[in-house]
Amino acid sequence: MNDTDMRRRSVRTKTLSVLPRDDGGFDFETRLTDRSFLGDYEQDGDDLIVHDFVLSGALDDQLVLRSIDVEAREHPFNQCPLMSGAVSELIGESVLAGWRRTVLERFSATRGCTHTTTLLLGLSEVITLVYFQRMNRLAAYGPKSRESGEWIAGSLRSGQPLAGACHVLDADGMVIGEAERFLRDHSDRSHGGADHD
Repeated sequence: MNDTDMRRRSVRTKTLSVLPRDDGGFDFETRLTDRSFLGDYEQDGDDLIVHDFVLSGALDDQLVLRSIDVEAREHPFNQCPLMSGAVSELIGESVLAGWRRTVLERFSATRGCTHTTTLLLGLSEVITLVYFQRMNRLAAYGPKSRESGEWIAGSLRSGQPLAGACHVLDADGMVIGEAERFLRDHSDRSHGGADHD
C-alpha cells in the first residue's frame, strides 16, 4: 500500500435543521452527503461527492408529516432518484412512535433507496430538536436549570413524553425525580404553600 492509499478516506455527513412555524408546526431539512478523498477518479481533483440527498418538508404541531420532498443532487446512477416520489406515501404519518418501523416496512431493500431511507429513519431525531425548542420556551437552558430540575420540569409541564426516553430519563431515576420535585416545590409556592383542590 502506498502513501496515497493510506490517506484515502470517505466521509459521510448528515445534518438536520428544524424551524418552528407560526402555526405551531415545524419545517425541516435533512441532508446526507458522501464524499471521497484522494481516490482514483475519472475526473480531475482530489475529492468528489458520491451522494448528496436532501429531504425537506413540514410537520404539524403533533409531529405528523404534512409535506415531504426528496432532492437527489448527486448520485451514481440515473435510477437513484426514481423512488423519490414514493416518500409522499408517508404524509399523514407521525414521526413519534412507530415511525422507524413504518419507514422500514415501506422502503427497505429494493423498495427504496439506501440514502433516502437513511434520511427518513433520521426524521425520528426531529423529536429531540422539537422538544428542545418547546422546553426552551419555558426555561433557560444551562447547568443551573438542569441541576435544579427546572429544565426537565418544562417537558413534564408541556406534556412532552421524555420520561423513559433513555437511561438518564428513567421514570424512576434522579433526573425525572428532580423535575417532579421542582414542579411540586414551585406549585406549592404559587399556592401559598397550601394544597388546593
